[in-house]
Amino acid sequence: MPNQSLRKSEVLNCIRSRIEKDKRLKGEIYSLIIYGSFVRGDFVKEVSDVDFFVVIRDNEDILTDLRSILEECIKSLNPVEVDLAWEFLGNLHDPLNKGVPFKFLTIYQKDFLENHIVVYGDEIAQLLPKYRFEELIEWRAKRLLKLAERHNENLKMLHITAGEAVRLLALINGAESLKKGDVLKILQSLGDKEALSIYEAYINGRSMPFSGPFLKGFIISRCEKMLKTIRASNKRFKIL
Repeated sequence: MPNQSLRKSEVLNCIRSRIEKDKRLKGEIYSLIIYGSFVRGDFVKEVSDVDFFVVIRDNEDILTDLRSILEECIKSLNPVEVDLAWEFLGNLHDPLNKGVPFKFLTIYQKDFLENHIVVYGDEIAQLLPKYRFEELIEWRAKRLLKLAERHNENLKMLHITAGEAVRLLALINGAESLKKGDVLKILQSLGDKEALSIYEAYINGRSMPFSGPFLKGFIISRCEKMLKTIRASNKRFKIL
């Protein structure tokens, strides 16, 4: 992304100035955070989302106005969409069991903590719990299996869920981060051609070249193998 530092500054200043002008938003937002590829530096125009997380005190009615501000301030980046996740401040101490167990607060928490910027309000890193990595892998694999069943007729969501299974596969096999290059490196070393083709389709414009049955079969087979490996040993093994 050209002039990345300047572009980041422009986006953040736009959001902050708009929130400062809205008393309701100022009073309700505990923390607004931008994270993911935009912060990591592997954002791809017209391929990546811009990811935000807002922690609110009591009233989720502010979300519509906040989303409008975010969409306006980042439109020059040409993302696929603005992804705005939110949670109540009171649930933040245990996201796995309260509220919504977002992947960036659980299985991808390390990447979130290393690649986030507080746009407005307070830092939340000290409020988040530390989970055992092995427990999170098992939880995430089970969740992906449920999503595969839930989205059985939704080809777009099956592509997304398969992509998440691929990222989990890379993570458990030693990916240093969620950067696209790090994930690709691990997938290439594993020699898993199906996983590699799914991920390459994702980073090449989020095309949807695969059938629903193929994607569902992929998700089930990889997640079941990950679960079997985790249950058999606490060590990391290559899962092919």
